[in-house]
Amino acid sequence: MNAIRKIVEVKNHELKIKHPDSFDSEYAEVIIFPKEEESKFDISDEEKQVILGRIKNSDPTKFRPWRELREKYL
Repeated sequence: MNAIRKIVEVKNHELKIKHPDSFDSEYAEVIIFPKEEESKFDISDEEKQVILGRIKNSDPTKFRPWRELREKYL
């Protein structure tokens, strides 16, 4: 399955979507959601670097599957 996600501007209740040349299909399924408002808080560049550093130095063997976490905590 080939999936494309785009945020497009709505003008006069219409959307204009251009798909890439590699999308070779006669029909496409379109699902429309309103775009969420931008986050109401800012993350400083310093905080972003801390987060990126933690991701870069993480141990993949300690990751748990989402399904397991959901069943245990939600």
